Amino acid sequence: MPSERVFAFNGAGDSSTGQVVVTRDIGAVGGACPLALYIDGTLAAHLRRGETVTLSVPAGNRIVSATFAGKGGCSWGDESGHRREISQVVTAGGQTRIRLALAHDGVIQVSPTAF
Repeated sequence: MPSERVFAFNGAGDSSTGQVVVTRDIGAVGGACPLALYIDGTLAAHLRRGETVTLSVPAGNRIVSATFAGKGGCSWGDESGHRREISQVVTAGGQTRIRLALAHDGVIQVSPTAF
């Protein structure tokens, strides 16, 4: 994924961080619109369909959220109304995988995944 769309948590990390690997599905619903990924309320990246980003995140309980990003047809009005969040434990030296998807009705899904 292009580095200009990664805004935070993109350093090498250290012994107090874990990797959070986020993959956005390639589904057709909302495919033209990027999704904004947040970690604990900090904008981390904008992902387009099929993209994966690996972030170095401090270990602990983290809130991972996503909402629509962009302008025009991608703004979807009040972005906070479309934001979806999950709580995820990040372990130091570990790897956590998250999947971003859009349901057929356009609702964002944020979920842990093994893939």
